[in-house]
Amino acid sequence: MKSFALSPIAATLVAASFLPAAYAQQDVQNTTETAEQEAEQILILGTRRPGRSVVQSNVPVDLIDEETLAAGGFNDISRQLQNVVPSFNFYQPSLVDGTEHIKPASLRGLAPDQTLVLLNGRRFHTSALLNLNGSSGRGSVSVDLNAIPSAAIKRIEILRDGAAAQYGSDAIAGVINIITKDASEGGMISLSGGSYFTELDGVPELIGIQTDAQGNILPNENGSNRVTGVYGDEIRRNDGENINLAANFGLSLGDNGFVNFTGEIANANRTNRGGYDDGDTYPRNADGSFDERELSVDRDRFNFGAPDSESYTFLANAGYYLKNDAQLYATASFQDKESISGAFFREAADEGFFIQNIYPDGFTPQILAEIQDWSVLTGIKGSTENWDYNASVVIGNNEVDYTTSNTANPTFLQQTPTRFYGGQLANQQTTINFDASRFLDVDGLFSPLSFAIGAEYRLDEFEIKSGDEAAYTNIQATTEAGEPVFDDNGNPVFQSDSLFAQGALYFSDAAQVDEDRHSYAFYVDLDADLTQRWNLTLAGRYEDYSDFGSTSNGKLATRYSFSDTFSVRSSVSTGFRAPSLQQQFYTSISTNFIDGEAFEIGTISSTSPAAMALGGKQLEAEESTNVSVGFTWTVIDNLTITADAYRIDIDDRVVLSETLGNDAEEAAIVQQVFSENNIDGIGAVRFFINGVDSRTEGVDIVANYSIDDVGSGVLNLSAGANYNETEVSRVVASAGPSDLFAAETLFARRERARLENAAPRVKANVTANWQGEDVSLMLRGNYFGEVTQPGSTQSGDVTVDTAFIVDLEAGYYITDDLELNIGANNLFDTYPQSAVVTDAPDVGQFDYVIPYPNFSPYGFQGRYVYGELTYRF
Repeated sequence: MKSFALSPIAATLVAASFLPAAYAQQDVQNTTETAEQEAEQILILGTRRPGRSVVQSNVPVDLIDEETLAAGGFNDISRQLQNVVPSFNFYQPSLVDGTEHIKPASLRGLAPDQTLVLLNGRRFHTSALLNLNGSSGRGSVSVDLNAIPSAAIKRIEILRDGAAAQYGSDAIAGVINIITKDASEGGMISLSGGSYFTELDGVPELIGIQTDAQGNILPNENGSNRVTGVYGDEIRRNDGENINLAANFGLSLGDNGFVNFTGEIANANRTNRGGYDDGDTYPRNADGSFDERELSVDRDRFNFGAPDSESYTFLANAGYYLKNDAQLYATASFQDKESISGAFFREAADEGFFIQNIYPDGFTPQILAEIQDWSVLTGIKGSTENWDYNASVVIGNNEVDYTTSNTANPTFLQQTPTRFYGGQLANQQTTINFDASRFLDVDGLFSPLSFAIGAEYRLDEFEIKSGDEAAYTNIQATTEAGEPVFDDNGNPVFQSDSLFAQGALYFSDAAQVDEDRHSYAFYVDLDADLTQRWNLTLAGRYEDYSDFGSTSNGKLATRYSFSDTFSVRSSVSTGFRAPSLQQQFYTSISTNFIDGEAFEIGTISSTSPAAMALGGKQLEAEESTNVSVGFTWTVIDNLTITADAYRIDIDDRVVLSETLGNDAEEAAIVQQVFSENNIDGIGAVRFFINGVDSRTEGVDIVANYSIDDVGSGVLNLSAGANYNETEVSRVVASAGPSDLFAAETLFARRERARLENAAPRVKANVTANWQGEDVSLMLRGNYFGEVTQPGSTQSGDVTVDTAFIVDLEAGYYITDDLELNIGANNLFDTYPQSAVVTDAPDVGQFDYVIPYPNFSPYGFQGRYVYGELTYRF
């Protein structure tokens, strides 16, 4: 067991002890310059005491302005934050069905749903999508950050500390607060576009097929169902062309208010980072030889990369002061998005998928996700003689409709439809808040006590609507006389062994869900300057949920200023995360490929009879304990360093179980349970469990330095680093009432490795930003530490080596109002190691078509070149 004394928390305390002792002898000074700087960095997040600044915070908070976010060419918030926040990770997997359309992001290596997202200080709703396939964040429900137009952002505050006692469920890793623009005049219009110009490192182009002297195609030595290819140089691609049009402008509402509008239109073509498929396409000839059509068939047929997408995003932010100085405020956002990705290619040679007349050359199913996301926040805030108050209502909704085209349900044989509506996922959240705060004079305190109280009511609703019945209908085989066919055990025999629409995301009538829950919460928050140098905050929160019961949490945070330049800070808190309704009730059947073999896998509710028989039970809330300690140090004028170490213990984490039924022994147990519960057509099953306890330890270091008069301009330097390690500390002793499976079977090596390897242990970035009168330059480097993507067995694990990604951007003011920026992300075209060039004794078919690991923390898209023209008024 790790000693607490040797943890990152202790290491940070040791580092602080070596700082110059003279700082402890200096008086705290409030110079005019310092006051002006702090006034520009007033925080909403992390404290309810009015006027608190970044340097006065008891916990680490990153404040990222719109200029910092925009530098780098990306127009989506997730990739913008990935580039500038070391503890923030954004995953970009492919061939993972729904996760390709709403990609998850996370903080401090924890699950995406363990970070709370706020919009203008109020809870923002999660997506309806449940991430189920083999990517980082598996089993989580995340917020779609990219449903908010980046052009609307004034700044983003990221609280890197447990804050469930202040803000409620999900705030275990921290809180992201997106603050939108509120200008009553002026604005901007920008047009940007870009494309990937890249060479697929380690993936050669297939330029021919080897034949013998008689012209017969030679089989591959690593698999008789594969041809032997002739390979040339590495594949070059120019794809992923995209264009983004954004506009923002503010208007005044008389003399007392404003309304600020933002709109974005974005269109991106798909990318392809897969190699050529050398698998056989057609059924073999009668003598066992390859069909001669194998020589000319298109082998660039897998869609491994970013999907095609088109989106329309809108946000309006408004405020109006009444005669009594109260302010009415509102924020409304809306996004309509279509995204198309490809499933696995189905070979005509595979008898299970073969439909000769419809797809003589095989087929790649195309999955269309139609996503609508909207949110409306309204409220009133103001002051009475003694109290400040803020009351609000926010309703947020996310819907995802699936349609799969270029597909088939083989059980219909030649009469199959080729397009299926799969159904809809819908998630809606309604939150009502009331906050009140005031200052109280208390004897013995250096300054008045900040006292805040509040209450919250939340209603969560989740719904699954079924799709076309033909997508999940199985046609029973019949005799020539039209009689149904049964096997020797009396089970029906279907017209095809491959049931259901191929590659489709769909929901049957049995999967339909319409569930809701409500909760209410009360909190109290105290903030006191015990002396001129010592601040202490206390927070407590009680919440009660209609499904799993109540929880109480608390937080204590403190800061001691040895001088106006050096302070130490620390916090300890408890927290929780309520299991989402998706985790409790999601039900579906999908085709998963494990080591290249297709399996029909069912995801079922943990409280369904079948899941209960296999070890499921009612999910409970995750519980956490957060401890952090750190310091802030203004070394010299314009140079500030902060360092914070943390430890996060989480008990009863909600995780997706292993897929049960992959081997013969498990399959027999699962099929027996299915038979008893009248479930047909599923080969394996999984469900959610409170499966493990975990411990996460790490350190965040951030430094900022500004230098005036560098080449007639200002040079801003920033650097940050995050070390983060997560370990499963315990697998639950009992997973439910069933004794069919041990806990270690329900959550085994592969799922454990996914949880522990969700993020690189080390991530760092450094940015140099120079701004002259007419010219600007930005150079950024991001370092990503090693990550391991787990395979079905340990020998199948893939290590993603460390990488350093360089971005470069140059800007020029054509006029005072018109600016041109050009640049490149991943300037040196860096990729993770390709599976084609590993030292394995044989290279498989899927190593060529899926050469790069989905766990790559920086993705696998290669060099992106862009330009942007912005007019400000």
